[in-house]
Amino acid sequence: MYDIKVEDIEELFDNEIFERGEEYFEEELVKDIELIDDKTLIGTVIGNDRYKVTISVDSDGEIVCDCTCPCDFNCKHAVALLLKWVNEKGNHKGKNSKSDSSKLPEKEETIKEILQKKNKEELVDLITNFLSKEPKLKSLITIRKNEIYKKVKSLFSESWGWNEVRILIEELGLILEGIKKNKSSWNKDLLDEMEKTSKILVNGEDNVHDDGDLSFFLNDWFEIFGEIFASIRPTIEEKKEFIEKIKKFIEKDDYGFDNDIERALYGMCKTKEDAELIKENYKIKDWYYDEKTGKESYDYKENNDFYLELYEKIGADQEYLKFAKEKSFSIEYVDKLISLERLKDALEGCYKQKEYNNEIEERKYKILKKLGKNKESQEVLFGLSKHTYSLDMILKLKKESSKKEWENYKKEIIEEAKKSKINEIVSKIYYHEEDYPNAYEYAKNLTNSVYLELLARKLSKNYPDKACFLLRKLMSHWISSGSGYPYKKAGKLLKEIKSIDCSGNIFKKIKNEVINEHKKKYSLMNIIDKI
Repeated sequence: MYDIKVEDIEELFDNEIFERGEEYFEEELVKDIELIDDKTLIGTVIGNDRYKVTISVDSDGEIVCDCTCPCDFNCKHAVALLLKWVNEKGNHKGKNSKSDSSKLPEKEETIKEILQKKNKEELVDLITNFLSKEPKLKSLITIRKNEIYKKVKSLFSESWGWNEVRILIEELGLILEGIKKNKSSWNKDLLDEMEKTSKILVNGEDNVHDDGDLSFFLNDWFEIFGEIFASIRPTIEEKKEFIEKIKKFIEKDDYGFDNDIERALYGMCKTKEDAELIKENYKIKDWYYDEKTGKESYDYKENNDFYLELYEKIGADQEYLKFAKEKSFSIEYVDKLISLERLKDALEGCYKQKEYNNEIEERKYKILKKLGKNKESQEVLFGLSKHTYSLDMILKLKKESSKKEWENYKKEIIEEAKKSKINEIVSKIYYHEEDYPNAYEYAKNLTNSVYLELLARKLSKNYPDKACFLLRKLMSHWISSGSGYPYKKAGKLLKEIKSIDCSGNIFKKIKNEVINEHKKKYSLMNIIDKI
């Protein structure tokens, strides 16, 4: 792992995937990184979800990537983790080791660093000149009365199509950024304007054809709305009135923005008293059809997870723990105890869980490791490996086990995976054990193109017929994907078959098959004929 350089990462991935991964790295979306051994690295990268990424270097020195995202192999999340590793690996090797970060491209001087060198007169002149060219950015410096309301009303008087929503969100984001930066303007007048504007935002969904983008903005907007309200030091009665206003917003909402609007209460909550006031007064009607009466009826919806957020925000740890225990929030209860370093209590909470829960077991494993109970933690990790079939957990189990223990664990995991017909994990375990023929047997029906290509390369020397079978399968996959790049990729795979097949018989057979099946695809035939 210590030999990996930026150039290696660039070679491994397509340009587009590398660039997206580089963005993820720069946006600090790699949330944890752990070196399992000198050939295996694991980490978590935030995307549409939290993805577990495993990077390993095989006996031939090739980099193999595995991710829990839909792409599975060689994705942007793997790029981000590798770049994070290259940037930080000196810290993992030891303080006296030289980090390879010097081999990253030199960073240019940032705008912030340039501006910090300028004097006051230069900055005033620069900003004045800039605002004359970009007048819409004036809101970042000052807010005039009713300016926000007028701007938002004007924006929502138009209709926004799917391809235009990004522009709308950018305009709205600029307005919100101006509010955040002008805290000196936070007063009763601005609060009233925020309320009027909020009605426009919530009701304006009719004019916006988006895919949930507006929801992200509203989440931030209402939280700032609540913070502005809290800044005017309201009385208890005013707080109750504010809670009632937010309830009415939610009850009138027809677009599913209730969780976003709710953030106003999160923004206003500053003390334990605020949290209790919200719990007491924030009860939303949950309507349903009553079959007995034949009429619509309602019950009050409990927002238990939201109340936990409030306690977490204000640091009310005991109230958090009590409420989490009452409402059976097991994961949250254990996590809070761990954060408070009450490890024995957290472990006790894990053992009290009646049904098997992967998340609880993960916590149990980490607690046992911290407490130095390695044998118990190993057994928990073994159970997790069997339940989740997570490759990073299986590799971690291998690292923490003796050779004899690992052989027993591996045998049982593979047997269970075979029974459940989880062929991909069986194949990948064999792959990491460098048992490529067995990896091949369980990879025949897989569709993961990058993994199959890697496996084919491993088989090419001693098992050329098996390697050619996988590459032929991949050729069919790429040809069915369309013309252009897929056809070129199919051509590259045929070249690889030619180089592997010493006799030339398999190559000729596959080439003739492709020609007979796809002879009407002229652009493909131009590529195939040249090989």
